[in-house]
Amino acid sequence: MTKFRVRRGFTLIELLVVIAIIAILIGLLLPAVQKVREAAARMSCSNNLKQIGLAAMNYESANGVLPPGTRINNGSYIGVLAYLLPYVEQDNIYRMIPQGMFTSAGAGWYGGNSGSWQAANNKVKTFLCPSDNMDLDSNLTYGIMAYTYTSGTTLSGSYWGGNPYPSVGKTNYAGSAGVIGEAPGTGYAPYAGPHFSNATVRITDLKDGASNTVGFGELLGGYGNGKQRDFVFTWMGSSLMASAWNLPDPSQWYTFGSKHANIVQFSMVDGSVRGVKKGVAQTPYWYATGGNEGGVYSPDNL
Repeated sequence: MTKFRVRRGFTLIELLVVIAIIAILIGLLLPAVQKVREAAARMSCSNNLKQIGLAAMNYESANGVLPPGTRINNGSYIGVLAYLLPYVEQDNIYRMIPQGMFTSAGAGWYGGNSGSWQAANNKVKTFLCPSDNMDLDSNLTYGIMAYTYTSGTTLSGSYWGGNPYPSVGKTNYAGSAGVIGEAPGTGYAPYAGPHFSNATVRITDLKDGASNTVGFGELLGGYGNGKQRDFVFTWMGSSLMASAWNLPDPSQWYTFGSKHANIVQFSMVDGSVRGVKKGVAQTPYWYATGGNEGGVYSPDNL
């Protein structure tokens, strides 16, 4: 007698139920994966800031002063991150830059020199936050910020507009100029940070203490029109930022800012890293970014 074995498959309804269950599970899993990914990116960003902060301390140990936010008194407009290249294992890029551009009078703008321009076109991973797609973002309202500087009570800069944009190396980090830099003859002078234009600040000059004074922070380039960012920043020249306009959300081109949820990360002059709430009150924020105003703040208020 011949026996037949019956194989029973899924019905259409059963198959649809299984697909629906899988879709629900994926929907539940994706936010968790995204949170883990962002937590890892935020930790990597924090490590970048720590490396940058420690590099500035090592620079001060070797040179007697912290690096300036930018060099405008010799016309080079080279920023603080360029000074730190040998201290973040990028000495090969550093050697491309004529050394007179860091010190000598009349050195000329870095974009007009073949060596410094070649250096500026290198990507430095330590200078990029992994939460941002800055190096891929061409959706800019204005262009690439070539350099920034503080002068008097003003934060100024120059940028490349048009399309295509130069392929210069970008950054998500900047040295803190304090509220608005040195600002001589104004009431803001005590609120100067360590990395304003042409600064020659020693760690011991910061009466508020290295652990209480911001050294570096994150920046995005602003979202003035609410849809696309205004600028991206070069690491070679656009490497100082002021705190005068607080920490709004969304950030502006003239403020620190980040892609992290709710916070912007900063490294203090001693190399420690802190997260500061977006929209933080002005007083503790100014106290944290100023080096000599004598204000006392609680980290819980940042």
